[in-house]
Amino acid sequence: MNKNPITLAIILAFSTCSLAAHAATWQAGDWELGLGGNVNTFYTVTTCDAGDLGAKGGTMAGLACADLDAGGTASGDTHSVSNGLLPASLNFSAKTKQSGYDLSGNVNVYYGMASQDANGLPGDALDFSTVDARQVYLTFGNDKMGTVKAGRDFGLFGFDPIINDMSLIGNGATFASAGPGHTTLGGLGYGYVYTDRLAQINWTAPKKNGVEATVGIFNPVDGVESNGKSTGDGGQPGVHGKISYDWDGGKGVKAKVSATAINQKVRLANGDKPSISGTDVFAKVDVNKASFAGAYYQGEGMDTLGLGGIIFPGFSSTTGEAEEVEGYMAQASYTVGKTKLGVNYSESEQTKLTKVKNDKVTVGAYHKLTDSLTLIGEASNQTSELAGVGEDKSGSVAVGAMLSF
Repeated sequence: MNKNPITLAIILAFSTCSLAAHAATWQAGDWELGLGGNVNTFYTVTTCDAGDLGAKGGTMAGLACADLDAGGTASGDTHSVSNGLLPASLNFSAKTKQSGYDLSGNVNVYYGMASQDANGLPGDALDFSTVDARQVYLTFGNDKMGTVKAGRDFGLFGFDPIINDMSLIGNGATFASAGPGHTTLGGLGYGYVYTDRLAQINWTAPKKNGVEATVGIFNPVDGVESNGKSTGDGGQPGVHGKISYDWDGGKGVKAKVSATAINQKVRLANGDKPSISGTDVFAKVDVNKASFAGAYYQGEGMDTLGLGGIIFPGFSSTTGEAEEVEGYMAQASYTVGKTKLGVNYSESEQTKLTKVKNDKVTVGAYHKLTDSLTLIGEASNQTSELAGVGEDKSGSVAVGAMLSF
């Protein structure tokens, strides 16, 4: 690993998607203001058997057992009370119409449940939780020109898989369960790469016949070389784009497909300028009470978890070669009364610099006790095979609740 679990914990403390629900709105002059958010909490038991950590915990599956305080891996089952994949959030919006343009501003702030100390490690008595303003952006446009978005928001690449993962309101794969941080992993690192939060300027064309397209630039991110050093950002912005199609056949039959692409140059210490690049496709079909979703991605200059390489390096320091990754997610769910039952299988692998394969299966039940409160139970099992080193296995059972308002 080119980064120790402590560094990764700090990164992942700010690393998942939002579930904004502006249920309350009110007028303030010409402005419509909105306020919403969520609070969620899970009790999670993670199985960490040293005999199942053949790669000594140095993989995605092994990260479930990371003990950040001790600087190693947990031995035996760990118990935690913390957030799931989503942090708690408070989401504020303001929108109006002026001179023929629709305007809006959005500020979404996220809160960790478990305490952390000043170094981002699991906290002790009287420590505080984390606070993160990860979405701060404006939009303007109209039916003729489309919409411009400018500010900090989630990227386009990898967004649809994570936002449609049933574990978005649950846990999925756990992370550092012996001392939980801001979030769990869901399917990150297994079936899709984290979309990241990027400073960006996008234009979305007017939607026509169910087709919508977005293109934009974003502030470039650094990669990681195999010597552990960060790359330069390449001296130019990154670009990303997305096209999607929604179809409603009536009688409970709906479908959506989308495709995205991302590209950004980096600068290595040896002078090479390779790229972080990737594409993904996503599809979802709803047939009355049944829902089916699937996604596939491939990329270069990233590992299975994040752009540029988070756990393993994205680029070779000697040859300039970029890591190559691919993965997929398959999910099916069925709703009985107020309860949704689902299963999700995810798999990913790196094939160039660090050969590793990850897979995860999650089964879950999500019961809507009320329109705003969902009771959740999930069980997950994950395996990572690191070529030439060994195999890590871990698993977890989580029960909790999500309140959206």
